[in-house]
Amino acid sequence: MFSGVCDMLDGRVASLKSRTNREKKYGIQIDSLADIISFGVFPVVIGYAVGFEDLIQYFGSFGIVIGTAILSTYLLAALIRLAYFNVIEEELQANNQNRLYYEGLPTTSVALIIPIVCSISMIFNASLSTVYTILLIILTVLFVAKIRIPKPKGRSQFILILIGLPVVIYILLCGGMFA
Repeated sequence: MFSGVCDMLDGRVASLKSRTNREKKYGIQIDSLADIISFGVFPVVIGYAVGFEDLIQYFGSFGIVIGTAILSTYLLAALIRLAYFNVIEEELQANNQNRLYYEGLPTTSVALIIPIVCSISMIFNASLSTVYTILLIILTVLFVAKIRIPKPKGRSQFILILIGLPVVIYILLCGGMFA
């Protein structure tokens, strides 16, 4: 969630400085590199830490292969989503246009979705391994789906932070997702 807040603020900080086209293009690339680590690699590491117990229970040792395939496919979908975003963003900037919507679920949305879903699974004492696996499959599909999602602006960003605040408090009070 902290990465999500930082990602919301980096664009505002960058817009405070007058930048050349080269600096703007560089900013797009470096932002996506940070996003793939925060919202691609880190959720995969969490998935690995959560483990594949339920998959192993149902599929035996082949469950590890299935779990690894799910994590790899999630990371690949996040990477494809970010690369596609960069291409569209360069085209918009070349035409002096602003982004009105996202095509596919933004990878940064996992900063809110994963903690909320995992907290709900903890509240209902659901298997975190199963919930996380299903969640990553759904996110993988939504990253590359041809859906339009309005870009949050102004108050919307503040509301998203407020939604995430109780989740952070819950996780801190319960000792974390892996306690």
